[in-house]
Order: sequence, then structure tokens, then C-alpha cells
Amino acid sequence: MKKFRKIDSLVKELDNMRRKYDRVQQCKTALENIQKKYEKLLESSPDAMLFINSNGIIVFVNAQFERLFGYAESEVVGSDISMLIPQRFRDQHHKNVSEFFSSPRTRPMGVGLRIFGLRKDETEFPADISLNPMQADGELLATAAVRDMTERRRAEELIERNYHIQRVISSILKTALEPIPLAEQMDQVLELIFSMPGLAFESRGFIYLVDDDSKDLVLKAPRTVQSMDQPPCEKIVMGKCMCSVGESMCSAFFSECTGEGAQFREGSPHGHYCVPIASAGRLLGIINIHVEQGHRRSVEEEEFLTAVANTLAGVIVRQQADLEKQRLQERLAQAEKFSALGRITANVADEFRNPLTAVGGFARRLRKAVADGPAEEYASSIISEVTRLETILHDVLIFSGAAGNHRGLYDPREILDEAASFYKERCAEQSVVVNRIYGDVQQVRIERNQLLEAVKQLLNNALDAMPRGGTLSISVSSETVDGMSYAAVAVGDTGAGIPEDKLNLIFEPFFSTKLKPKGTGLGLSITRKVAEDHQGFVAAANKADGGAAFTLYLPMQD
Repeated sequence: MKKFRKIDSLVKELDNMRRKYDRVQQCKTALENIQKKYEKLLESSPDAMLFINSNGIIVFVNAQFERLFGYAESEVVGSDISMLIPQRFRDQHHKNVSEFFSSPRTRPMGVGLRIFGLRKDETEFPADISLNPMQADGELLATAAVRDMTERRRAEELIERNYHIQRVISSILKTALEPIPLAEQMDQVLELIFSMPGLAFESRGFIYLVDDDSKDLVLKAPRTVQSMDQPPCEKIVMGKCMCSVGESMCSAFFSECTGEGAQFREGSPHGHYCVPIASAGRLLGIINIHVEQGHRRSVEEEEFLTAVANTLAGVIVRQQADLEKQRLQERLAQAEKFSALGRITANVADEFRNPLTAVGGFARRLRKAVADGPAEEYASSIISEVTRLETILHDVLIFSGAAGNHRGLYDPREILDEAASFYKERCAEQSVVVNRIYGDVQQVRIERNQLLEAVKQLLNNALDAMPRGGTLSISVSSETVDGMSYAAVAVGDTGAGIPEDKLNLIFEPFFSTKLKPKGTGLGLSITRKVAEDHQGFVAAANKADGGAAFTLYLPMQD
């Protein structure tokens, strides 16, 4: 017999079911709200988010994932995570996934791993990934937050590169302070260049510096390898090419240097950086660093070499300034020495002049008193020696005397003619032809007697150089030197010329190139002193057709 339930019981049970259904609906709504918030949170994350199951299959990605990797959600969900990994890392990645799910753990970003991602367009990028285990519907998932580290890695590399650049620059400056030869300093600079990490330099390179005298590039620091066919050039003439690159450029140059005609004659093809060492528009040298053939120009490498070149330029300029300072100090000390010597010499000469004049006068009277015999010969010898001593005293007094203050405007052509007239008879005796070339020059403010004496000294030297005849050239012209106008008084001869190694010494006091010195050796020193007293200078050079030429430069301006 069936048992019927009462209506009240059924109503009550129905109410309970309704309340349970309402609670379920509320929970469902709450769950949906939470899910929406979670999805919104994932979508707003700055990192690319993806969920992976234990088989390495992608089950969910956010919007940032598509922006970072270039894949739409429908293209990756259900696919293996290895599609986002470069081929060379996939085997290791599968092992890492298995290890993670066998021992789930949280791995934060920045753990020091070198990780790379692969975009849809097959480009790679450095990445950082954080991993977290997560239970969903009874299944263990891995949540991965992926971040593009390209900019950060670039910033880190820039900081590291700047650190090493500063290290190299500091070491160069420290080397410059060491008391070692310049060539050894340049060799250490090359060693520091090759110690720079992250650059594709070969251990081959050269540093050339401009020679102050010849203005050519001279090899100071070579770094070669044993397999090279020939060593590098020891000297490069200014204006010629270096691996098809003119060294007079004002900026760094990169070349493959595989063609013919290169002055660097290494056997293997190569590329190189050619970076000038320059200061204030003046070329001081060149850094030449080799790279492998096919290597492309790198801005970072070029900037580094330019920084080294600029530092070297400062070091070289400072060394040149120190050398110039040292030369000036030596010249000052020498000037002070000669000034003191001049004062003493002038006093001594004055003391000698009167007795010498008396001896000469008595000797001339004695020679007249004795007609012949040994006494006349002795008297003539005394007169000859007295005359020589008087000439010496004359030169010494002029050299040690102070600059005259009695200056006026004079035509240098008239002074040249007057000086030449003193040697008219001597020119005839030596069969010397005098060739005058006078340009149109204005009057110059000078100490007349000083200039006359300086020209006479030049004429005397020229005649000494032509004992068997020749041509004596005398000229006056207007010349501009370093933007300043000068009256150039030149005296030339057709003698044997001046030895090249003596050109820098001929103006020193008491120096002479003559086998049998005549006089005191002060002639050219007197000429230089007169020129400097007039704020001018004197120059000497061997002529191409033989002989020597001396030019006295006198400023046109007051």
C-alpha cells in the first residue's frame, strides 16, 4: 500500500530546494564575477601570461601574450609550449617542464637564467619568466609570466660597456703618467684596446704618430701575428693612403681593405677601423685596428676607438706642451747664461781693447822703423795677430751687446748694397759673381748698424763657402709667414752646402762647419740675435741646385 506524503511536507521540501537553488545561483554568479575579475586582471597584466598543463600544452593566454609573441589565442591554445622556444633550447626546455611538474615550486623572475623567446615572425628576444604552480579543476597547471628583456639587457650591456671604456681610458691616463718611452706607452694602449670585452677586434693593430720634423706618420706601436707576409710600413708619407684610406680624414673610417695598393701589406684579407688622433683640427696620429673579413661596422666599436683616440690626443698634446715647456726653460736658462757671459765678456773685451790697440800701434811703428830682417817679420806677425784679436773682440762685443734703441725707417736694399761694397775686392779676387734681385719692398723700422753687421756676417760666410769662385745671390722681397708680413733679406751661395745634421746647430755660438775656422764662430749667432732683437727670425736651407741660402725675416709692422 502506497504511503502518501502530506502537502505541507512537500511544500516545505520544495521551499528548501528553492533556497538551495538560489544559493547555487548566487555561488555561480559570484564565481562568474570572480572569473571575470581574474580574466580582467590577467588581461591588464604588463607581462605576457600563459597557462600550461603537465604535458606542456598551452591552455590559456592573455592579450599581452599576443602583443609579445604575435600569436592570436586561437593559434596557440592546445599547442605545445615548445613553439615559443628557439630550436636550440627545446630539448632542455622539455626536461625543465618535466622537472617542474614533478616537483612544483615557485620560481621568481631574475634568477639569472639566459632565456630566449621565439616570436611568430621567427625573431628571438631575451626573456625573463616567473613560474607558479596552480590547481584548477583538479588539474595541476603552471602559470608563466613572460617579460621582454631586450631594453633591460641593452641597458645592462651599455652600463657594462661604459664601465670597460672608463677602465681603459683610466688605464691610458695612468700609463701616460709613467716615466716610460712614448713607444712603450703606445704599445700598452694597444694592449688595453684588445682587452676590451664584447668587441670583435683581432689581435692586430698599429698606432702611428705624426713626426714633428718630417710631418710623416711614423709607426710607434705595432701588434702583428707570425703568419703575416710582410711587416707594416715604418713610415707613411702624409697624403698617401693607408689601406686605401687617406689619413688626413677628420673622422673614423671603416674599410674592408681587400683591394690592391694598400700600404698595410698583411697577407690575409681583413677589415679595419682607421681612427684619427686629432686635436683642434690638427692630425697627431692614427689608430688602425684589424677585424675579420666580412665583419660589419659597429657603432659601439667605433665610439670606443674614438674615445681612446681622443684620450690619446689629450695625452700627446700634454706631452708636447711639457716638452715645449722644457725647451723654453732650457732656452731661458741658456739666455740667462749668455746674458751673464755677455756682461762679463763685454767688460773683459773693454779691458783688452785699449792695451791691444796700443800693441798694434807700436807694432806698426816698429815695422816702419826696421826696413828688413827678422824684426820686420816679427812686427808683421804681431800686427796680423792683433788684427785677428780686434776682429774677435768686435764680434764678441756685438754678440754680447744689448739691442739698440735708435731705430728708424730704412730701405733694406740700400743696406744690402752698402754691405756688398765691403766685399767688392774680395769678390773680384775669388772670381765670385754678385747677382742682385731686389723686389719692391717698403721701408722697415730697424737698427741700421745692427742689420748692416748681420748682412756682412752672411756675406762673409757665403764668400768663405766659395773660395774658388761661384755666384753670390743677394735678394730682398716681401713675404707673408703665418699671416704676418716680412721683408725677406736673403743671401745665397753656390758652395758645398751645409750638412743636414748640422742645420740645427749652425746658429749656436762658436759652432762652425769650416775645416779651418776663421774668426770666432759667432757670425751666424750675431745674425740670429739681430733678427730676434727685431722680433724676426732667420732661416737656413740647402738649395736644390747646390749651395746654401740664408734668409733674414724682418717684420714690416712696427
